[in-house]
Formats: sequence, C-alpha cells, structure tokens
Amino acid sequence: MQSGLINEVDAFIGSLRARGRSERTIKTYRSILTRFIDYLTVNGLVPDRVTAQDIDRFILELSKLGWEQNSLFTAAVAVRSFLKYLGHSIDYPLPKRPTRLPKYLTREELARLINACQDDYEKLVIGLLITGVRVSELVTIRVSDINIERRSVKVIGKGNKERVVFFADWLIPLLKRYLRQNNSEWLFPSEANPDQHVHYVTIERTLQRIAKRAGINKHVTPHMLRHTFATLSLASGLDIREIQELLGHSSLSSTQIYTHVDPERLRRKTDEFYRSLFAPRW
Repeated sequence: MQSGLINEVDAFIGSLRARGRSERTIKTYRSILTRFIDYLTVNGLVPDRVTAQDIDRFILELSKLGWEQNSLFTAAVAVRSFLKYLGHSIDYPLPKRPTRLPKYLTREELARLINACQDDYEKLVIGLLITGVRVSELVTIRVSDINIERRSVKVIGKGNKERVVFFADWLIPLLKRYLRQNNSEWLFPSEANPDQHVHYVTIERTLQRIAKRAGINKHVTPHMLRHTFATLSLASGLDIREIQELLGHSSLSSTQIYTHVDPERLRRKTDEFYRSLFAPRW
C-alpha cells in the first residue's frame, strides 16, 4: 500500500509544480506527506477512509515532536489538499494560525547590510530583494526580464502570475557592469551549471554571510527583506494597494498586516490626528 501512496504523492507534487507552486512549498509538502503516509501505514488506514479525527491525531503527533503552530497549519493544509486530490474531500477545520507581525530591518540596518557587500553580486542580491520579490522569484529572473532604462524587472510569482517591480537607480551602473560578465540567460546562474539558475538556499546563505559582516544580530532572510520593502515603502508614502501590486498579493488582506508594523509611523499618524482635533486649553 505504501508504495502506491508514494506514487500518488509524486503525482500530487507534479500537479503542484504544474500550477506554479514554489520549489520550497513542494519540498515542504513532500516531507509532510511522507510522514502522513507512514502514519497511515502504521495505523492501517487508507486515504478514502481517513476521518477528521485521524488527521487530528496526526497533527497531535507532529505537535508532540515540537512542531510550531505555523508548521502544524501547513501540515493540515498539505494533508487536506492531498486527500482532496485523491477524491476524498474531507470537512476538516484548519488549526488556528498565529498572527505575528513581520520582522523587518530598519533603514539604518538596511544601509549597514548594503555597505557590508563585497562585490556587485552581493549588492545586486540585496538591491533586488528590497524591491519586494520573493527569493523564488529572484532566482528565476532572466537577463531578458530586465529593463535598465525603466529600472524594472519582470518576475513570475505564485500561480505563474506575472508582474513588474522597480529597482533603485544606484543599481544601474552596477547592473550594467555585472551583465557584461554574465554569459548565462539567468541573472543569477548556478556556479556548477550556468545553464541553470542558482538555488534559493545559496541566496539565503549569501544573505546570512552579509548580515554577519554587517554585525546585524537578526536572522536575516530573503523574506525579511520583502517585509522590509513593504514596511518602509508604506512609511514613505506608497499606497497600500500599490504595495499589494508590487508584492504580488492576490488579496489586500495579506498586505494590510504592514499597516500595523512600524511603531514610529503609528506615532506620527496619531500625532497628526490629535493636532487635527483642537489645541488643548489646559
């Protein structure tokens, strides 16, 4: 039974890839579903007879192993989606997902990060990540996607949705110099095989090395720079719907969390509100 289910997982993963899901999501789902198959096998269960209680027990096992709430939510989504793919649409309420404010860098920390870069490659990584792109979008940028005159880059986001982001003018001379030495169709080719793009883990490690040099005592990730772009651009005056477009969010609710992040911005806004009322008489 297990080998048959593994084949079904492979087919499900293929459907995710066909719908443009990121390699990170695919890797996560495969890991979760491999555990789920083991759970079914040990308990003598088959997918079309799985109940909500069975999924609860599986999620509880993961919780006992120390999985955090966000990871448990992802596991429940993966299992429910897999069962639906197999034709078993089960009414299973997802676990509560904790709401956490996004972590981001301050302007001063971002400047330190850029100043700690040692070459054009590292500066390009930082400069393009702070346009709001996901790391999965960054690694798949082709040279042909870049329009230097317009300072724009075409990226392919979730669900194969295409959008355009814009980079800072200080990247223009750097980008021209970098492209003269790049013979690959990819902006960031793999060192091992220039016909392939770099792996996202390589970008993550590059970013961590730069952050260490900069003396930033935060776990700096590509997604933190995406949060940094959203937070600082909102504070600079970009409209929330404009930021939604640049981030590639399908729903405005995904973008609205950034309106609650920057305490300094909230202080300024409340000060403006108080001044607009009336001058106190005491």
